[in-house]
Amino acid sequence: MEMRISVPNRIDLAGGTTDIYPLYLFMDGGCTVNVGITVDSAVEFKTWEKPAIRIVSRDLGETLETPDLAHLPTEGPLGLIGRTVRAVPPETGLEILTHNQAPPGSGLGASSALLVALVTGLLKLRSESIEPGKVVDLAAAVECAAIQVPTGKQDHIAAFYGGTSSIEFGYRGFSRTELCLEVDGRKRLEEMMILSYTGEGRFSGMNNWDVTKGFIDKQAQIREKLVTIRDVARDLTRALRLHKWDEVPRLVDQEWTIRRALAPGISTPRIDRIMAAATAAGAAANKVCGAGGGGCMVTLVSNGRRSVVERAISEAGGEILPFRIDSEGLKCSHA
Repeated sequence: MEMRISVPNRIDLAGGTTDIYPLYLFMDGGCTVNVGITVDSAVEFKTWEKPAIRIVSRDLGETLETPDLAHLPTEGPLGLIGRTVRAVPPETGLEILTHNQAPPGSGLGASSALLVALVTGLLKLRSESIEPGKVVDLAAAVECAAIQVPTGKQDHIAAFYGGTSSIEFGYRGFSRTELCLEVDGRKRLEEMMILSYTGEGRFSGMNNWDVTKGFIDKQAQIREKLVTIRDVARDLTRALRLHKWDEVPRLVDQEWTIRRALAPGISTPRIDRIMAAATAAGAAANKVCGAGGGGCMVTLVSNGRRSVVERAISEAGGEILPFRIDSEGLKCSHA
């Protein structure tokens, strides 16, 4: 049997960090707004008679094979995959091939997306039910165990559903509302966004943990900023629902202004330089994707400024990454 599962990565526009459990319980609910994009993470599964597990990471250039699940790694380049296979053990020999389109440390949620694809495929092979909440919870739990700090769930949700999502987090877990359902709305939002890679990869877990710990330690400024970031995400939800397009860049800019003051290292001199170039060329807003410290950034532009702003970003050292909004979410095909 051969099966391929692909899922979108995401651009987060507002509310990141407020999706981390149990942080959102401490702040009376979290909210994030993100967009699934056609930068994919994919996993191919091939069952075989050989009683062994073989893992191949195409983007990392790593391969391993073991006859025993107990020997699968839980650390190192293939540790995340090894942990997941241990958590959802296959009932037959299996070859797993993985690939992330995003550059390493992109801030686009690629690792989380890959886990969603991997968990879904492993559950399917076991003929277990594929429920969104079950897949998201399991993928997030494995990731949390691997990185050893609390992790959010917005990346996993975006991978499963795609589209433009407003996601509320609370006592009952998460609830998702899809925005920009109409083709014209998706096209308008798509035309506003430029995605670029800053050339600096990063590990998001420590930035998120610094902020989470600051909230738990009752640091007033961090608490106030995170609550405001959540409220900006709710304001952005309303703006997108009502197609108030002029409000979108203002709110994304507001979110980034607050976020960069949350903890040291969320922005870097290189990021600041690329953002300054984009703004000078006419960009309406810039924001780093994910927890900051490097990775990709999203730039919002008005009509007629896109090509000029893209050129400015490239000249400042950023790499433009073409994409479209992925409205399908998780896709499964069989050979």
